Amino acid sequence: MSFPKEITASGAKALEIAEALNSTTLKILQLLSKERLDITTIAKRIGLSEAYISEQVRALEELKLLNINYERGKRGIRKVCDSTFEKITLVISDESQ
Repeated sequence: MSFPKEITASGAKALEIAEALNSTTLKILQLLSKERLDITTIAKRIGLSEAYISEQVRALEELKLLNINYERGKRGIRKVCDSTFEKITLVISDESQ
């Protein structure tokens, strides 16, 4: 599946994305802009729990900012993530005026 290199969001979609972005989700997106990683590796690199990272990844996936695949690992199934874009632009102008 091919994804756009850049996403431009405005209106309600821009607000949803802005609300999802915090220091953790930004770090996740930065890591995934370089390589595909599983939840365990992301958690170790950022220094937070796998449960919290999984929760943040789920929010990013719902916004279609991440692509998730399940792959076999050494000890079961791994949830592997990669970014769906290289650049995101949030348009903040209110188009209703």
